[in-house]
Amino acid sequence: SVDYATEDADILQWDSAIYFVEEEEGVMNVDVIRMGLMKETISVDYATEDASAKAGERYEAVSGTLTFEPGCVVKTVAIPLIDNDRWDTTLEFKIRLTNPQNCELGRYLYLSRVKVIDGDYFPSSTYAKEFDRYGVTDTAFQEAGISGLQLLWEYITLNLSSPGIKLKSAGVLLIDFLQNLYFLLTTYIVQYAADNVLGDAKPEELLIPGSKDQTLLFLAAAYLLPFVVLNVLDVWKAQQRIAEESRGNLQRSIFRKFLNFDEISRASVSSSELGLSIIQDADDIVSSGFMNVFELLKQLGKLLVSLYFIQAENPEALLPTIAVAVAIALFILLNYETSSQMREEVSERQARIIDVAQEGSAKIGLIGDYKVRPLMEERLTHRISDLNEASVPLSTTQVTNDYFPSWLSNLLVAGYLAYGGEAVIDGSIQIGTFLATVNIFKGISDTFKDIFTASLELSKATGPIVKITALLNKQTNLRAQKRINRRRRQVTKQERTPERLAELRRATGQRYGTDGIPIRLEGVGFAYPGAQTSIADATLSVGQGSLVAVCGPRRGGKSTLIKLLGQVVDPTQGEIFIPSYLRILHVGANPVVLDGSIWRNLTIGSINFWRDPEAETQRAMRICERLGFNSRFMTLLRDTRQQFLDGEDGEEHAWARTLSISDQMLVHLARALVYNPEILVMNRPTSQLPEAIADEVFFMLREFVDNRGIALPPESAAKRRPRTAFISFARMAGVLNSDVVWVVEGGQVRETAKEDVSALLVQ
Repeated sequence: SVDYATEDADILQWDSAIYFVEEEEGVMNVDVIRMGLMKETISVDYATEDASAKAGERYEAVSGTLTFEPGCVVKTVAIPLIDNDRWDTTLEFKIRLTNPQNCELGRYLYLSRVKVIDGDYFPSSTYAKEFDRYGVTDTAFQEAGISGLQLLWEYITLNLSSPGIKLKSAGVLLIDFLQNLYFLLTTYIVQYAADNVLGDAKPEELLIPGSKDQTLLFLAAAYLLPFVVLNVLDVWKAQQRIAEESRGNLQRSIFRKFLNFDEISRASVSSSELGLSIIQDADDIVSSGFMNVFELLKQLGKLLVSLYFIQAENPEALLPTIAVAVAIALFILLNYETSSQMREEVSERQARIIDVAQEGSAKIGLIGDYKVRPLMEERLTHRISDLNEASVPLSTTQVTNDYFPSWLSNLLVAGYLAYGGEAVIDGSIQIGTFLATVNIFKGISDTFKDIFTASLELSKATGPIVKITALLNKQTNLRAQKRINRRRRQVTKQERTPERLAELRRATGQRYGTDGIPIRLEGVGFAYPGAQTSIADATLSVGQGSLVAVCGPRRGGKSTLIKLLGQVVDPTQGEIFIPSYLRILHVGANPVVLDGSIWRNLTIGSINFWRDPEAETQRAMRICERLGFNSRFMTLLRDTRQQFLDGEDGEEHAWARTLSISDQMLVHLARALVYNPEILVMNRPTSQLPEAIADEVFFMLREFVDNRGIALPPESAAKRRPRTAFISFARMAGVLNSDVVWVVEGGQVRETAKEDVSALLVQ
């Protein structure tokens, strides 16, 4: 059995499936609520658990035991938060109840999550005043005078604030510094060998007096042994995964932020833009931005040690070296912005190609039906042509950029060969110093080119960082969800005083008074931005455990009311009160099948609460069988069930490619029934099903409400929370199957009798 209830025991659980808190609040108070007769002393253990938010970084871990005396209905747990100025996406941690004494845990809400909302700007709040004034868009940055390089620097600072990244980065910089010292050491070794050992130095003045052979062996060892050490250190550096961790953190942040966007923000970002941001832009920011800074600093360090040698050994060569460095710096300043704009233009045109490819893949049926394959090919060809037009100037510019530092460096070496050679002939400098200086100039030539390349490489990161900054500062719906959640919890607490619960038990006859708290719409209104009011001043109530049919003419507001009840959108006026401990699930009209296995599709969202996976998977199969899944589908479920239980569920999704629309809809419905929410909100669940299967769905929805869940023991139904369903039906049979009918017409919502519903209101 998958029912965990025991006779007469009180129930303890969290008062919400999810909590919201802003980091600057300092503490999050969460409530454990008690359901039952409340006559005995009971207790339960609680503890926080890390998820994306880590204890010691985002919150302080807490644990303990809560004891409920007779009559006590609620206990509060305070969880301290850690506020800092470091930006992060919304992170979350878990809170878990365990070890119930003289009571039992709620079936689902023994586990809950706390979302910590970060109020800082990405990549930092350095430009908070400018962002507040001008907004956070590409054009706003230009108006505020904030460049891509400035944003990139803030990102680098943000990334270095991560303890792991910071420590590893310090190690990399130290290794690069040692490599530059090694370059200086080998230069001095070559100079000493040529001027002293192979020159006319007296034997007693050698490093090993009296022996040139032993001195040469010592120099060879001094040349080779540090190289061995640096080789080992470079292997260690390659294993630190700095780029991989930095890129992964940024990619997760982009995706996590997108998942929390409000509807307007989500609509402003296409799937191709999101994909490019995660795959390409994040990589450019890390590889060409953050990691490239290490290379730039390494080459600047090499230039400094080279200038030190020239100043110490051949000061006359210092001036032309500095002149070349200044010329390269000026060239970078003059060409940097142009190169950056060219790269961004190429990136944008690549995104347009992906748009066409994704549309062709997603809408191949429509394209084939209307015989417009040539039109799609023409669109793709046109966008490829646009990309090529942008790519050629960029390639030409890159060639010029590559050759410019090489020309200057080669001129420097050639000039010194002529000038320095004459100095050796006339005896003003020694041959060793000459050779070492030529080696330094050759090294400087490569260094100049590497500095130039690394500097221009930064331009590959400035466009993406501007784009990602705008993306990661778009509006989310988290604060609205926090406000609604806090209000639901507040009203629920007011409804659950001992006196009120006793009154509800007497009035409703429910075993638990908490199950008698009604669901209420109080002056609810909604209007889409820039549009007329869709729902106006809706005031209704319904008891828990009701099957509510939502009817009305087309474009009358049914879908909007369903979205409001399902918390897809929030009321623009009034409020919808549903007790905070009841989980709400919205099931849209269009079926959605996820990539991955059939078990991943059926159990998403519900598996996190399972305490008996063996029984739960059996229940899921019974639900699929009752919905009329075909034999091939049921065989696949049976054959892959053990693999799923063993945690070896793969990403295979070939099974979904041959599903009809009706089959996809059955998966869509089965997932919802397996999830088993206390509040089920569905939009036209049978519109794409044959009549016989639709009738079975109506029967199962009736059972869902009456039995408080599908495929659960009827004898323990009284211990489970009531199930309430709000369904927009597309068939009259569904309406006749309901307990309550709400009609939505012209934005007005009213309750009516089933016999007064005409076919015109069921569409």
